[in-house]
Amino acid sequence: MTLKLKLYGILMCCAFTTVHAQIENQFYKVDSFYINGDAIITGNNILSEDDTKELNDFSLLNDQIRMKYVDIDASSKTFSSSSATVAIQDSSATLVKATLYWAGIFPFLKGTKKEKPNEIFYYGSGDRKGPIESVLLKTPSNNEYQTVNGTILFDGLDKEGYEDSAPYFCFADVTELLKKSQHLNGEYTVANIKATQGFVSGGGAAGWFLFIIYEAAGARPKYISSFNGYAPVNDNVVDIELTDFKTREEGNIKASIYAAALEGDAKLYQDQLAIMKSGDSSFVALKNKLRPGKNFFSGKISLNDDYIMNRKPASLNSLGFDVLKADVPDDVFSNSQTSTTLRFSTKADRFYAFFSAVSIEISEIFQLNKEALTGDVILAETNNETAQEDNEVSAESQMVEEKALISEPESPEPAKPRSVRETEKRMRTVNMTIPDQEPGYYIITNVFSKPSYAKRWEDFLKEKGHEPGNFVNPKNNWRYVYVNENIDLELIYKSYLKLVKLDYFNEIWVFKVNMN
Repeated sequence: MTLKLKLYGILMCCAFTTVHAQIENQFYKVDSFYINGDAIITGNNILSEDDTKELNDFSLLNDQIRMKYVDIDASSKTFSSSSATVAIQDSSATLVKATLYWAGIFPFLKGTKKEKPNEIFYYGSGDRKGPIESVLLKTPSNNEYQTVNGTILFDGLDKEGYEDSAPYFCFADVTELLKKSQHLNGEYTVANIKATQGFVSGGGAAGWFLFIIYEAAGARPKYISSFNGYAPVNDNVVDIELTDFKTREEGNIKASIYAAALEGDAKLYQDQLAIMKSGDSSFVALKNKLRPGKNFFSGKISLNDDYIMNRKPASLNSLGFDVLKADVPDDVFSNSQTSTTLRFSTKADRFYAFFSAVSIEISEIFQLNKEALTGDVILAETNNETAQEDNEVSAESQMVEEKALISEPESPEPAKPRSVRETEKRMRTVNMTIPDQEPGYYIITNVFSKPSYAKRWEDFLKEKGHEPGNFVNPKNNWRYVYVNENIDLELIYKSYLKLVKLDYFNEIWVFKVNMN
């Protein structure tokens, strides 16, 4: 295949735009975690001016640079490779989720260009070879590469409007692979990412990154959520709605944004990443020493004000491949806030956004309730376990009621106190059998599948002045945390009426244990 593109005028070279087919600009939520921990992002580009040397020059546009594969490992098994080091400072950190992303501009194998006065001709040759969704990964404790087969988010090959660039984006869950490694910290090398070498209209770009979520004993509660998809940003805006969190009730809210994009050129301006400010709904453009507010995506791999330098090669100019973490200004979030919006935009520098994530400090109560199992899940499981027992009890109760009706006189009776059945119904009482558990009514405040979650909730309840306890259901190993138990239904009912008014209880149930 040979592709010939002719651009008239130097300005067209400097501010190349393209009209894309109707492709949905949408990000999808990958996952969300409510944890005491944080997230890190690191990675490297895979195209540069030299295969091993660093590139720190920002004076040229990307499409003026003859791109070639970076290849640092001198292995006959790889044609492209670069590395980056993970360095989590907290020694208590344990891995929760790890995702590998890679992307490239790949319309053809090689590109050339010819320049004439006021004209630039781009030529492409060679069809793509091999799958784009398969790469190699080497972890810190493994000297050998392991094959990673991922999922294609988007591939522009053979799509209208993408003939000149054909960007692609892939990702893979590598959590289990990293858990098998002896060390989370250390050097990671990714190899055999494919992209076009030589010259490409608009500039070539390619690279990879790891997004790692971890728990740590001393960390504050956080909401960490990631999104991926495909969003060509070209004189338009792309919004990501963030919901299902609640910030701390008091104090400043610490939050960070993570993002990745392809084809951000340092020489072109007007691209932004902004976040909606609480209160007036205005958008605040993120910025720092490396990333101006109006040229945020500029071909850098950075952590706030600093380049991420523990990479091989550690180029300052990552040539259109952007990976970043940026802290959000303290005045953007308010206390007890429950939603916000991220916005990608540009007026000159076309770029392809394909990843974003947030880390936001949240309310401890909100986090603890999120760790608990939902009421629907709890009741569904309990009802399944006790259906047969309930049917037997109902049948027996019906027989007793029928006998009572036969023996009762027909004359009207005076008003009676509230019945046991009515009281239990008001509290939505659920029957349960737990071996060796003391019979009685238990006011359950949360149910957890993990002992550590139950322990954290009990500690919180103690701080609030309660004396919590828990029992384990041997059929599912769930822990049921209660704040009161008694055989006397009226005492339980009075306690229930007080507890349901407390705002830190999301839901409350009364379980009737071993009383059938």
